[in-house]
Amino acid sequence: MDEQHPASIERHAVKPRRPWLAALLSLVATGVGQVYNGKWKKGVGFLVAELVLALAMLPLFGNFTSLVLFITFLLGFNVFVAVEAYTTAKELGQFVPGRSNRWWVYAAFVAGGLALGGAFELTADTWFYRTYQTPTASMAPTIRAGDRFMVEVLGRNASVERGDIVVFRAPDGEDRDFVKRVVALPGETVEISNKTVMVDGQPLNEPYAFHLDSAEVPARDDLGPYAVPQGSYFVMGDNREKSLDSRFLGPIGREWITGRALYIYFPADAGAEGWADRLGVELR
Repeated sequence: MDEQHPASIERHAVKPRRPWLAALLSLVATGVGQVYNGKWKKGVGFLVAELVLALAMLPLFGNFTSLVLFITFLLGFNVFVAVEAYTTAKELGQFVPGRSNRWWVYAAFVAGGLALGGAFELTADTWFYRTYQTPTASMAPTIRAGDRFMVEVLGRNASVERGDIVVFRAPDGEDRDFVKRVVALPGETVEISNKTVMVDGQPLNEPYAFHLDSAEVPARDDLGPYAVPQGSYFVMGDNREKSLDSRFLGPIGREWITGRALYIYFPADAGAEGWADRLGVELR
């Protein structure tokens, strides 16, 4: 039996790295391009660095400008990692694949990246910020149907003030959330007369209130006087004629309130006139 020449074996073992593929893999999942280049430690380092930086910058999500800076920084970091993978692949020349250059290693690295991304999202949703998209116009014109907005997660002891736009769980126990504005606090007396909201006998200044229907409907436009129980809040939608709120649901217990709306990060009707003007608008 003929023996294969050692030089022939070496030629077959050599598999030069493709720079474009290394860069593409790094864009698919941070660090995979480095693993492809045989630099698995560097790949792990980049992946961990991205997670640590993202966690460190989580508190910045409370401000739209900071959110944009975070996204820009993260994109820049990913481009840097891809460029590093590209240039390293070009410099390697003749490359003999090692133990880390297996398809299942690449797949495991991608799965690990997805798992870390999921952990980051879970951490953000539980302790910091959540994103929502409203399906209705009950808070129009402040929040329009289809608007995507950022919400600060509120702990049990966080304060809730009049005028806050809050997200709360459905009082009936269904798996859905509401977004409304706080108009009366625990212990206050709220009264509605001919669409005018009064708290402790004083008319409430409501520049945000929107009335689509001028006709008076007693069940909707008149209420009370009603004393808000301790530990509960009276909430209403800004679109007064199109909102299911405390006028019909009753007061909202503090334990149901999960977050406070901060700003619109992506308005509805992208590209429409005035769309850019609502980008990043604070919700007050």
